[in-house]
Amino acid sequence: MSAVCTWCRKSTRAPVAVGIVERGTGPSGTTYACPACKTRRRIIPMADWKHVGDGWPQFYPGPKHR
Repeated sequence: MSAVCTWCRKSTRAPVAVGIVERGTGPSGTTYACPACKTRRRIIPMADWKHVGDGWPQFYPGPKHR
């Protein structure tokens, strides 16, 4: 599977699901990050979420690297 990273906008063959996008009356979608952006921005993969909350990406505590 490939997807476009939400942060760097590059296509990746190893996307990591990191959030949920609500689309009005249609079905929800998934937000993806490439492995590099996931690590650099300290994004928690959806598979590791303790709770879904509002579906926005969740981040590990600590400074974010740019």
